[in-house]
Amino acid sequence: MNKSKSNISLEKENLQLKQDLEAVEKRLAQYQYAAAGANEGLWDRNLVTEEVFISPPWISMLGYDPEEFEEYFELWEKLMHPEDRNFAVNALNEFIRGERAEYNIQFRLKHKDGHYIWVRSTAKLTVNEKGEPIRVSGSHRDITEKRESDEIIKSSEEKYKNFFQNSLIGIMRVKKSDLEVVEINQKGLNILALPEKKRYMKMTDPFKERDDVKKFLGQLNNKDSIEEFEAKFERWDESETWVSISAIEVESNDQAYYDIIFRDISEFKENLIELQRLNFELDNFVYHASHDIRSPLRSLMGLIEILKTESRPSEIRKIIEMITGSINRLDKFVVDLLAMSRDNRMEEPEAVPINFMVEVNNSITNFHHVYTTKNLEIRTKIIQWYPFHSDLTKIRIILNNLISNSIKYRKNLDVEFSYINIDIQTSAEEAKIIIEDNGEGIPHDKLEKIFDMFYRASENSEGSGLGMYIVKNVIKKLDAKLDVQSEEGEGTKFTIIIPNSYNIENYK
Repeated sequence: MNKSKSNISLEKENLQLKQDLEAVEKRLAQYQYAAAGANEGLWDRNLVTEEVFISPPWISMLGYDPEEFEEYFELWEKLMHPEDRNFAVNALNEFIRGERAEYNIQFRLKHKDGHYIWVRSTAKLTVNEKGEPIRVSGSHRDITEKRESDEIIKSSEEKYKNFFQNSLIGIMRVKKSDLEVVEINQKGLNILALPEKKRYMKMTDPFKERDDVKKFLGQLNNKDSIEEFEAKFERWDESETWVSISAIEVESNDQAYYDIIFRDISEFKENLIELQRLNFELDNFVYHASHDIRSPLRSLMGLIEILKTESRPSEIRKIIEMITGSINRLDKFVVDLLAMSRDNRMEEPEAVPINFMVEVNNSITNFHHVYTTKNLEIRTKIIQWYPFHSDLTKIRIILNNLISNSIKYRKNLDVEFSYINIDIQTSAEEAKIIIEDNGEGIPHDKLEKIFDMFYRASENSEGSGLGMYIVKNVIKKLDAKLDVQSEEGEGTKFTIIIPNSYNIENYK
């Protein structure tokens, strides 16, 4: 009786186990079908018996048949990419030993046809009542396409970042709602002289003129884009620069932005202004040059006609002197034109030693016999303790023009005392030249015009009107400074400071 009850109990247990096994196999089959559709393979490893189960999708994703996978773990390690093998095996062992809280890694497995696929492997650990690991189960999912997509996206992002940060033009992204700058590249920071720590800025902040802001935003709102809008920006260091701006509206993450590129066009603007100035001066030059050349020529023609009919020797001599004067004026004008042309075409010469005593004496000698120097005293004070190097031709142009003007434009040749003071001192950094006279002086309303082409400040001037214009250009090319002080009827004082090109270290 007891035996019969024991058999019945055993049969019930076997039946229950059979039903449980069938249910497990059914669920496993269902999961396998689902995993096959999801390109996911299952695996299970009994850590006590070392029995291993792998699902067909696990095997087929590598291009193999089930019978080719008899030794799973041995083959699993062999198929692992050499660069991933140690990491993957160690990660699983650490997870089993409890040294890794989570097992969720990526590695490469070799496909049957020779290429590698990327898989994401996850696992769950089962322990007994003593906390000892007895089973590890997990899945493999083929993530090759995702990895490739991620690599493409990553590569594109890196290319964009490189383009964005290393671009030769400024780039910024701006919120359309409040015009806040959310991103700006290094070139943009440089153009705006903006420190990287300054995090908040509106796109309209650098605009120098508020009217430009209205025009820019008005055109942008009407067209959703704008090209080559020119405006003056005030930089972070309070300097100013001209920029050309292009912008377009874009959508990103359900938010509207303006993508803006801008470039510094200050040099272009300066060149344009300089070109306009040169065009004006060219027109002015052609007009005045033709007038100043024709004027003595007409005088010559008139004097020659008079000479043809004149028989008195005394009158003939007067006419010849007048003809000579016209020819000299024309020759002086041509000489000034050649000097101006030569200065404009001259390449930067090498700086040479300048002996101011010699150059001043030469200038005085050149003009002392050309102009009347009655009752004129020329005083020179030259202190040249330091060697001074510069462009000799340009130094001569400055000295010759200023000294000759001081001699020419004396108040009255019969004045009891007329003087020219020439004071020159050199230092390691510069030469300071002061030329002062008590001549006619220059009216205040004409003082700023004396450096204009063909301008003559004095009614007594017989010159070309090019001398001081040439001096101004020479001063600019030497990176020198010039100051003029004058009172009409009292005299004029020129102060010129010229940088010293000599390396004082060689002098010590």
